[in-house]
Order: sequence, then structure tokens, then C-alpha cells
Amino acid sequence: MAAIPAEFYALANAFFFAFHNMLTKKAMRYSNPATGVISSLLINIVFLWSVSILFVPLSSLTSASILIFVVVGFFQPGLTRLLTYKGIDALGVAVTDPIRATTPLFSAMMAIIFLGEQITLPIVIATLMIIAGITLLSWRSGSVKLAGSAIFLWYPIGASALAGASQVVRKFGLAAVPHPFLAAAVTATSSFVVSLLTLWYVEKSQETWKMNRQCFWWFLAAGITISLGMVCIYYALDLGKVSVVIPISSTGPFFSLIFSALFLRDVERVTLRIVISAAMIVGGVLLLTLWK
Repeated sequence: MAAIPAEFYALANAFFFAFHNMLTKKAMRYSNPATGVISSLLINIVFLWSVSILFVPLSSLTSASILIFVVVGFFQPGLTRLLTYKGIDALGVAVTDPIRATTPLFSAMMAIIFLGEQITLPIVIATLMIIAGITLLSWRSGSVKLAGSAIFLWYPIGASALAGASQVVRKFGLAAVPHPFLAAAVTATSSFVVSLLTLWYVEKSQETWKMNRQCFWWFLAAGITISLGMVCIYYALDLGKVSVVIPISSTGPFFSLIFSALFLRDVERVTLRIVISAAMIVGGVLLLTLWK
């Protein structure tokens, strides 16, 4: 495993998460979001704990390391998802998504402060290129909803800051438990509890459990795919610098665009905006990957 560079795992994380989103969209034709969230997390728990029990010495999991990864699961995706939903409700997608794309900046700042990482000019340029590309790609005109006070901007800003902080905490945790599958299993279990509370509090969903033959296999594939994505980000953080890994792992929207065009056929036509944003994202990833 050590022979594979951290950048590869970071890019694989973005790939798997985007592929998970595509599979989930397929499943949603026969089910509902509440079922999707719960079933995906249940599959995460079963898959990750099964692999951990078979191949990882559970004795390496101390009470301190358990606490670290439980906290990570609470903040990411638990509390960050809550703040993102609140931001979308108060500000709209067009404002919330670009702000959420700034997570790599928060990760880089915290990596400097708490991990002592050195940020070079190429890392800064590449990170800004990726953020700008994601922002341009996710921008939706006509959906801005800035009614009320600008204080609501703290929802997406807080979500980005917590997401950035969680990556630094993961890095600390991996120093105590250098087993990505085991770390991902604990995080998934914590996230399951938090996500249940999030669904109840934020969505107040009246949707009932809706699992059938048509959606089951899509949800199963989506759950395994996102489990692999979780493991990849832990491998990437274990092997590489937070300031390099997180910008690369944030390129999921680029892969989502490709998957939508290939498999969903419901993506918008290719425009100059999409071409420019894709070029910025790819250029930023190449700069982070190839510049040594």
C-alpha cells in the first residue's frame, strides 16, 4: 500500500464519492432520500466492520483513538451536513455551494497551525484553481436567496471550517491507529447516529422506509462504493499532507459531471463555463500531483 502515492488515494476518494452519487440517483427513482441515507450508512457499517474484523487487529483500537474517530463522525458529515442544509434553506444553493467549496482553504490553514505543514506557492495556486473551478461548475444562476441578514453566511462558512478541521483530526487519529478500514468503520458508526438525528431535526421527513427490489442493488452498490471512498481518504491522509490531499479529494463535482453525462443523460449541455471549470480543476490537480 505504501508504494501508492497519497495523491492517487485522494483522487480515488473523489471518484468513488461521485460514483456513489450517480448510483444513489439511480436508486432514488424507486425510493426516497431518507431510505438512501440510512441504507447507505448501514452498508458502510456492515462492510467496513466486516473487513476490519477479518484483516485488522482490533487490539490496536484504543479508547483514545475511538474517541477521536467518533468526534470526526459527529462533525463530518454529521454537523457539517446540518449546517449545509440550513445554509441552503436560508441562502440558496448558489450561495451555499461556492462557500462550501472553500473547505481546502480551511484544511490548509489548520494543517499549518496544528500539523506544522509547509505551504508552497504551487500548493496555494493549485488549491485556488480547484476551488475556483468547483465554484464555477456548481454555480446555478437564479437560485440566490439572500433575504434577511448576512449572518446566515455563517452556516456554510461554519460547515466548511468544520469539514476542514475534521481532516486534521483524522490525521491525528491515524497516528494512533494506522488502519484506514478500522478508522472508517468507527467514523461510519458515529455518522450513522448523527445522520439519524439530522434527518429527524433538519428534514423532519415524513418519508417512510421504502426499500424494494428495484432500488436495493443500486443502494448496495452505492454503499460499498462510498465505503471505499472513505477508506481512500484515510489512506491519503495517512500517507500525504492535508494541504495536498484535501484539494484533490474535493474534485468530486468534476467526476459527477462526467458520470452524469455518461450514465444519467440528464446533465446540461457542454458550455464554455463547464469547459473552463473542468480545465481549472484538472490543472490544479495536475499541479498538486506533479509538482515536487
